Amino acid sequence: MLFQTINIPQLNKTIKVPIGIFVSGTFVPSSDGGMIDSYNPATGKKIGSFYAGTQKDVNAAVEIAKDVYTYTWSMRPMKERRDLLLKLARLLERDKEILAALDSLDAGKPYNSNALSDLEQVITLTNYYAGAVGKYTNGEVIPVSNDKFCYTLKEPFGVVALIVPWNYPLAMACWKLQGALAAGNTVVIKPAENTSLSLLYFAQLIMEAGFPKGVVNVIPGYGKVVGEALSNHMDVNKISFTGSTAVGCRILQCAGMSNMKEVCLECGGKSPAVVFKDAQVDNAVAWTANGIFYNSGQNCTANSRIYVHENLYDEFLIKFKEYARRHYSFADFDVFNPDCTLGPVISQIQYDRIMEYIEHTEGKRDILFPIPLKTETSGFFVPPVIFTDVPETSALLQEEIFGPVVVINKFCHYSEVIKMANNSRYGLAAAVFTEGVRRGHRFARDVQAGTVWINSSNDEEVTVPFGGFKMSGVGRELGRYGVESYLQTKTVHMSMVPHH
Repeated sequence: MLFQTINIPQLNKTIKVPIGIFVSGTFVPSSDGGMIDSYNPATGKKIGSFYAGTQKDVNAAVEIAKDVYTYTWSMRPMKERRDLLLKLARLLERDKEILAALDSLDAGKPYNSNALSDLEQVITLTNYYAGAVGKYTNGEVIPVSNDKFCYTLKEPFGVVALIVPWNYPLAMACWKLQGALAAGNTVVIKPAENTSLSLLYFAQLIMEAGFPKGVVNVIPGYGKVVGEALSNHMDVNKISFTGSTAVGCRILQCAGMSNMKEVCLECGGKSPAVVFKDAQVDNAVAWTANGIFYNSGQNCTANSRIYVHENLYDEFLIKFKEYARRHYSFADFDVFNPDCTLGPVISQIQYDRIMEYIEHTEGKRDILFPIPLKTETSGFFVPPVIFTDVPETSALLQEEIFGPVVVINKFCHYSEVIKMANNSRYGLAAAVFTEGVRRGHRFARDVQAGTVWINSSNDEEVTVPFGGFKMSGVGRELGRYGVESYLQTKTVHMSMVPHH
């Protein structure tokens, strides 16, 4: 049996989900028969099992993707790519409730406030990349002299590998996959080992949309097996990864030591949010609370460091706590409850890691509502936690916690706060709240971050580029960059006169 049936009584749904690896349009067992168990982080109970790919499976998938690219996919007209992506968008719309439910079960996402929103973004993104086919692939003519004609071509890499994280299982996959397909590549994609279900179901939609067999291949499995094999593979010409900085560094090393494949990395973050004394406090409170507590803080761009001007600090802190208590709820620990806005963290390992930070002794700590007892739930629920008066050298301000834990400190002068905002090895995102146009743009110029929000936070758009500075990664995704990054430039020189 290469499918399993999953019942979701809260939605009155029964879902049939593939459990095989997906190669050349078919679900098959892994070469050694090894499997991975998937657990619901809201209950701790097993959902099911799926096959774990091996290096042999990766080799087979890459070989198929290479052949399909060479003899089939690269010869198809651009219009076909566009039409296939448009059909895929319609299928995603049709099955969005199923896909959202799988991410709720597998990743612990609140169904109504998180998982469905992810699917809406995925549908928007797929339609956008369908419209982008052919628009960012043009080269240019470069005038040199009357004796020479020079121009550039934009060409796909061929086989690209995609490795996606567990915090946004389907959304992060589609950030990469749809752009790679729009550019004309074939793909081997590895989902996170603890959140593979939605991408396995999604693979069925790829075939239903009509993509040729082998254009997209899905190989679930462990990072040290499948991830390493893809990173080292000589026939993979580009790899895109979202996840931890440590793993990103390892992928960069493997890519360089194999065939110097091009690499795009979106890694960790420790994003600051700065609230100046002229900010609209209620607006700043709402955006920053959402920026740290949405998805239980499991966001690379979570604004986990908030710096508030001393004139607003007391008012901001009171309103921030009130807002969090009013808008975030475990709702009886049921992620399908419409009132649930705070789900569990992904695993026991992540829960234990976050709890170690919460038990940190530096600064003042406020746990906004009691930590659930294991007698109440067997899931991994962590309440919002606020630290104040934390020294800049503290691990709470230097390390990515990846949970609903925030530090709120005060500042006095611009020069002081910009130094604090940049006091991090990360540089993924930053937010600033001010009614001063000059101050907002000055901060955007001075802060070391790949994305800056002025008077908002964590409101990405699929049409604009996203990526980090420093150890938050290299390369960009989304927008036109999400297509261009999957293309390589070829330069052509043509002599217009014979050589004498």
